[in-house]
Amino acid sequence: MISNKNSKKRNYTDNSLDSYNLVMSIRQGTNWGSKRILDYIITKGFCTSLGSIEGWIYGGKKPFSIKNVNQIKESSKNLTSEKAYILGTLCGDGYISTGYRLGLKVADKDFAEYFKGCLERIYGAPCSISERIIKPTNFCNHPKNMYVASLVSKLTVEDLQENNKYSFKTKEWRVPEIIKSSSKEIQASFIKGFADSEGCVKFRKGRGEVTMWSINKDGLNEIHEMLTNTFGLRVSFGLRRSDNPIYYLGISNYDSLNLFCEDIGFTIKRKQDLLKQLVGSYKRKGLKKHSSEIKHLAIELLSSGLNHYQIAKLLNISPTNVYDWEKKVQLECYL
Repeated sequence: MISNKNSKKRNYTDNSLDSYNLVMSIRQGTNWGSKRILDYIITKGFCTSLGSIEGWIYGGKKPFSIKNVNQIKESSKNLTSEKAYILGTLCGDGYISTGYRLGLKVADKDFAEYFKGCLERIYGAPCSISERIIKPTNFCNHPKNMYVASLVSKLTVEDLQENNKYSFKTKEWRVPEIIKSSSKEIQASFIKGFADSEGCVKFRKGRGEVTMWSINKDGLNEIHEMLTNTFGLRVSFGLRRSDNPIYYLGISNYDSLNLFCEDIGFTIKRKQDLLKQLVGSYKRKGLKKHSSEIKHLAIELLSSGLNHYQIAKLLNISPTNVYDWEKKVQLECYL
């Protein structure tokens, strides 16, 4: 015979708040005892133990759903850059496991700390971070220690899952529609979270590239579309292996690397420093002096919504010129 103990416990957990409210209402209105209240609520379809009812009406106890589910900030429903970063990280190295556990296990301490800070600022729930010592193996004599940021919160996990109709599993994730329809700043934060997880900077022999990797072709292609359509970057999309397919995005030309560095970049310091070193190593070819009229027109076109590459093609100039003029305006030393 199969015990129904687990099903009863699950029903109690799910219905305890409604059961509690009904029990306390009956108690206040009738002053019935615990057994009579139990008999009554069973007829209403509730499955609550006699001990729970006695704890509520005699011991002043609260049900599971009040006592154990930590509340989150009202503002956590809003989509911010930090929340977008969390969503991007969950599509990469972040994870959601059983028991409403949300976490990140990585070798870069600054990555784990930034992820932890985003969770705490958005949801107001305490997030722990710990260092795990990794012992040497036959494959690695000097392994890096790992840093684990983790949080257990049902409401936090449910809120994040509401933003994505797909799961965050490696083969299933997609860029949430709310990200794709949001501002450039929000999209940049999402991509940064993914790039911190799955991106790397290759720099050798005077050339290099930024790459991002995933076995999820459809999800990676959606990031490719954002990089090209929203940010105007030239990004290659390819397949590295056909037996166990792994797909990659590659950014290697100067203008696109420069824009990626300034508009998106990495939270991880070692990656961002290497990216800046890579960008600085390129010889900036094809830059010419242009008239003030061309500069003013380029800035006006930027304000109208065109990106750097669209303006460069329209005016027959280098995108880097447009980028430099924009930065000069921001620094209030234009012309």
